[in-house]
Amino acid sequence: MSLYLEYIKEIERRKNDLGLAPLPIDNAELLAEIIAQIKDLGNEHRENSLNFFIYNTLPGTTSAAGEKAAFLKKIILGEEIVAEITPEFAYELLAHMKGGASIGVLLDLALSDNAELSAPSI
Repeated sequence: MSLYLEYIKEIERRKNDLGLAPLPIDNAELLAEIIAQIKDLGNEHRENSLNFFIYNTLPGTTSAAGEKAAFLKKIILGEEIVAEITPEFAYELLAHMKGGASIGVLLDLALSDNAELSAPSI
């Protein structure tokens, strides 16, 4: 079974048995699977994957935060296109990640020779 489907089962168990919200995602492998589903426009789990990526990935220094920051950087650089996550929104998401992996990405972009990347208009 995929990590994503295991995560969905865990969400249902927590909700039904314990009345709890989903655990935040802190695992890079799970987030990599979620990112792959986001990139696959025909994936049946794409919409939920977008929501998990945007709203339920633990910020800071987790391995998932590193995965998220790297993907957001690719969106900002135009290496990946995700209609729901514009480069401006990707900057905003990075800014809300509370340090850790996002700092390296933000510094790379701020110190870039590309003026558009180093001074976003958000």
